[in-house]
Amino acid sequence: MSTTLLVSSRDYIDLDFLFSKHPSTNNVTIKRNVNSVKQSVLHLMQLKSGDKPFHPEIKSPIYEYLFENFTNVTQVVLESEIQKYLNTYEPRLEVLSVEISYPDPNTINCAITGTIINLLLPFTINVLVNRIR
Repeated sequence: MSTTLLVSSRDYIDLDFLFSKHPSTNNVTIKRNVNSVKQSVLHLMQLKSGDKPFHPEIKSPIYEYLFENFTNVTQVVLESEIQKYLNTYEPRLEVLSVEISYPDPNTINCAITGTIINLLLPFTINVLVNRIR
């Protein structure tokens, strides 16, 4: 007797944060699968302390290290904290790697490589954070 393994495929759908109007349906446009997860990760990485009312624990760790002296130890600690943060607050994403670089003393560039749980297509998201003052 043969058995078949059925893998359920699920579409991930989120509203587009630009809230633009769809040309044919006049509804708010939506983002699907990879674009949906990318938008969510970018949003999570840009959250600062106090952006989520009643949830001060949800904040990007990248802003805590923005004014630190950049060393190899700081880089490794930040990479592990970002990976833990994304694993906690974005369950649709499987983080493969996080790479931190410092193009100049006032900038942190974070490259996040990952896959969506149901789709095995790897993608990379770049987050660039600058010091203003």
